[in-house]
Amino acid sequence: MKIIIFKFNVFTILISSLFCMFISSAFAEVTTVYEKDHWKVNVIKYDDGAKACTATVYNDEIVLQIYRSKDEFTLETFYDDYTNKKLDFFKFRIDNNQPWRDDNPIYDDGWLMSDIFDYSDNAAKEIEDEIRAGRKFYQMAENDDIAWFSLIGSNKALDVFDDCVSKGGNY
Repeated sequence: MKIIIFKFNVFTILISSLFCMFISSAFAEVTTVYEKDHWKVNVIKYDDGAKACTATVYNDEIVLQIYRSKDEFTLETFYDDYTNKKLDFFKFRIDNNQPWRDDNPIYDDGWLMSDIFDYSDNAAKEIEDEIRAGRKFYQMAENDDIAWFSLIGSNKALDVFDDCVSKGGNY
């Protein structure tokens, strides 16, 4: 019974997540180009011709996503209970590494988004390296972990994501 409830919760979260991503576009086609364990890489083709790539990992209540389009590059979390609305910062750590913090994230309907374009090149590369080599991504409140995601399989998922971005979503 727990497995059925878990699958229903995951399905509901993913549908809600996709709905939130497409709120600015009337129609979008989502194609999964990679899926293993809890990781998915999708290409999103919007009705105006724009394309985006996402690398997503989820657990039973929350979603961690890297989103890249021509104009956006974000690290995001989504909670179906809007936990993110209480945070005015985006703080995380990978494994036992030092935490990273964005004091100017964007909040939109359950999504807390950190703009990777605002990171220095060195910071963005270091975070990517930590994610690829890491085992767990922890989202944090001030000093406490409030959620975690498995990073097992992230290296391959990010390889596919990088390929998607380099192809401009053309699959």
